[in-house]
Amino acid sequence: MNDHKDKRIEDLETLLEQERTGKLICAELNNFVNLRDSLITVIKHMRTISRCQAVGIRLHDNGDYPYFVYDGFPETFIQKENSLCAKGENGKRMPSSDGKGFLLECMCGNIIRGKYDPEVPFFTNGGSFWSNNTTQLLSSTTEADRQSGTRNYCNSCGYESVALIPIKARGDRIGLIQLNDMRIGMFNEQLIQYFEMIGDQIGLAVHNSWVYTQLQKAYEEIKVLRGIIPICSNCKKIRDDAGYWQQVDVYIRDHTEASFSHGICPECTKRLYSEYLDDKEMG
Repeated sequence: MNDHKDKRIEDLETLLEQERTGKLICAELNNFVNLRDSLITVIKHMRTISRCQAVGIRLHDNGDYPYFVYDGFPETFIQKENSLCAKGENGKRMPSSDGKGFLLECMCGNIIRGKYDPEVPFFTNGGSFWSNNTTQLLSSTTEADRQSGTRNYCNSCGYESVALIPIKARGDRIGLIQLNDMRIGMFNEQLIQYFEMIGDQIGLAVHNSWVYTQLQKAYEEIKVLRGIIPICSNCKKIRDDAGYWQQVDVYIRDHTEASFSHGICPECTKRLYSEYLDDKEMG
């Protein structure tokens, strides 16, 4: 009886801790302007709540999904696993068969591409993967069960408990949360669902950061042609912020997305080439 009561108290304390940590994470993610710093703090909270030895976040970058932030993983592990893109004999990244980006390897690639079967115990309805014993999983399942070939590097490094949680933004999978531990039995279904909620919040913060960056870039591009621009009254060159004088077309090309197609206006045509024009063209 006492054991049952103690278990209920322990479960309640766990839920309260998760709620407190969830609030701290959501508050931190409001600082999407400094996204990397925020996510460094967030993964430290995730290590605390999960008791896992290592946590990392992968985010999309130029067709690949390298680790954006991580804590607890050895540098050798990060260097080995940083890229998910499969490469051909020529060393170049192989395109995906569906024409959408590049072919991604391992279970991380499955989760990011949405390749999972919710009927299989180690996948969830939300598209996550988790295992409390990767050695047993590899010995008892086939590549078909796991949706594709896996590198199995996590297992070879001694990580028995592994969880991969998708990060989604506006319906698109833009990365994942990875939790690794060398001990068996670090996860349960409720904890995975909790991290799926955190993954959604991270996705929202990443999207907001991207929008903010784009708005800042657009503002800077607009601002550069506002105010007083020093221009030579004779040759019409413009002085830039560094004090150098540039042709108008060069200045605008470097400070906007506009480009120039050069020609000669009618007045300049008359002044420069009058001897080649007849009276009608001169008129």
